[in-house]
Amino acid sequence: MDNPPKDKASNTEDMESDNHPSPMDFDVYLPYACSQLQVEAVIVVTKVVQQEYVSISAMSEKSKSKQKGKQPKMPSHQDLDSDQERDEKSVSPSVEDEENVINILAVYDANDNLVQLKFDKNKNIPRTVLRIIGLIIQYQIYLTTLCINKGMDQYTIYEICRFLPLSHLTDICLDSCFLKEANYHMLLEKQNCIRQLSLARCSISDEVVQTLAELLVYPLPASKSLSILNLSSNRLTDLGAKYLSEALRSNRQLSYLNLADNMISDAGADEVLNTLVNFPLSFNELLSSRSRHMAYLKEKSELVIRIARELRTGDFDRRLMKRKSVKPPPLAKKPKGVEKEPSLKSVVESKSTTNMDAAFLDKATIMAENTLGEFKDPFNKANTFVQDGIVYSYGNNALSYLNLSYNNLSYTSVKKLAKVLAYQKKVDKKPRGLVNVSIEGNFLPVYCRELAHIDQILDVGLSSHQRRVSSHKKRPQSKPSAK
Repeated sequence: MDNPPKDKASNTEDMESDNHPSPMDFDVYLPYACSQLQVEAVIVVTKVVQQEYVSISAMSEKSKSKQKGKQPKMPSHQDLDSDQERDEKSVSPSVEDEENVINILAVYDANDNLVQLKFDKNKNIPRTVLRIIGLIIQYQIYLTTLCINKGMDQYTIYEICRFLPLSHLTDICLDSCFLKEANYHMLLEKQNCIRQLSLARCSISDEVVQTLAELLVYPLPASKSLSILNLSSNRLTDLGAKYLSEALRSNRQLSYLNLADNMISDAGADEVLNTLVNFPLSFNELLSSRSRHMAYLKEKSELVIRIARELRTGDFDRRLMKRKSVKPPPLAKKPKGVEKEPSLKSVVESKSTTNMDAAFLDKATIMAENTLGEFKDPFNKANTFVQDGIVYSYGNNALSYLNLSYNNLSYTSVKKLAKVLAYQKKVDKKPRGLVNVSIEGNFLPVYCRELAHIDQILDVGLSSHQRRVSSHKKRPQSKPSAK
């Protein structure tokens, strides 16, 4: 029996369902989903493809191979911006002047993978748009950067925090986004993949920095993940610098700190620089470090016992299976004079059992150490020393870039910085410590002995760092010349 024919309406619905965009196509799916949920805004997603990077050395070799011809021109930032503007105008010329337009720039790499999202100069970003992004962001495994420069509110940070655990976002840029609630700290409260956080020009005060700095103290989650923090062009004073210095005492992950264009004086700079040299540990710091060490030893002991038990059980099972498979030979009649042989055999077996237990324990200890690794702590034995009965830390040697430009520093900070660099060079720990410092735009002398000393140490530090980086790079293979 034939199936009854479908009407035209059902056929149209089937065709529309087949033509639904996939969440993998972000620039098409997001406007479609927003229209289906009747978002009161026009979503304009502009797709931009990154240009492949061409090194200057490769360009010079290419130009040498050609005797005639013009040298290729590297694309500048202005050229890229102009190309993006032309793309935006070509895609959305009709909605350019509307007020309820949400402009989103979707940047793709050469392999057509979404790598960056930029909300560009929007008046107000609807909460529903961020919720939809949270539902489909798990499909964009190459998306690592999120930039918003306008249109945020307190719920924007909340929605971003909701989809952060599902995403692969490592860079968050919220420059020029002032929030009255200033709840930026929510981005650092839970464990995520954020490595870089930029909060420039957000009118951040010392109170806001205090909440951020408290989340950067070891062993909180952000102290083990965040490497770059940009707080330039805000309203930080010496009090805010003191809050950050308290976090730098134990934080060994943050390597880039930008405090340019604030209101920090020599007192605030001194607070930060004092964490980069040796300092005595407080009672709470020493107690917390020993508590973490005891917790590590307890976890290691429990793991060793569990592994040794598993090894012994597996060895016993193998022996039992071997005894069942091999039949023992018939026992011969023993002379009556030998009566103490069974007792001697039991002594040998007890000794072998003890040796086996020791072997299992040694093997389990090695396996546990490989699983847990060494005890890493900012105040462990490798990072501290005892002098006159007081435990001192060698200082923070993980911070490699510090920007204090355009503050209220004077010659006093220059002398302090020179002492810090000389100390880090003398201690010579790995990582090295500061390799790049920016102090321009302050009330500094044009030339002094300390500035020359700082330039000399930083040049040595940067050159040694460049040598380490270049040594890990693979040497380029020589290509046969074209005939």
